[in-house]
Amino acid sequence: MLFLLTLISLSAIAQKKPEKTPEEKARKKTTEMVSALKLNKDQESRLLDIHVKAYQSNEKYEAKKPGKALKKKQKDIVHKMRDAEYKKILTPEQFNKYLQMEKEEDRIKALEKAEKKKKKDAEKKSGKLKKKSPDDDGLSEE
Repeated sequence: MLFLLTLISLSAIAQKKPEKTPEEKARKKTTEMVSALKLNKDQESRLLDIHVKAYQSNEKYEAKKPGKALKKKQKDIVHKMRDAEYKKILTPEQFNKYLQMEKEEDRIKALEKAEKKKKKDAEKKSGKLKKKSPDDDGLSEE
């Protein structure tokens, strides 16, 4: 039994992805933007700096363990500051394409969030239905 619990624990630990550093997140975001927006080397370098600062700022703030509302407010502030910098660096065409990409990402995230909530609600409902059965004593009559 102890062996089984240890095996399950190790499996859960092995499946957990290591958290990426702000620098790794910044590089990934910048690489995506270089590809999608056809950025030049100067734009790439400037955006990388912005992304590193933004991810570092978010990480420092999250380390303070803020509530959900404060966390969202902080991310919104950083996002607005980042967008203002993007506007200075990107061409109008690139910036408009970036805004379209952000809109699409937001739409996808909203769909995923709604699906997750729907699944969670269904699990709660099925759990409640099982508990509501007064003559269900957990014994099977088969």
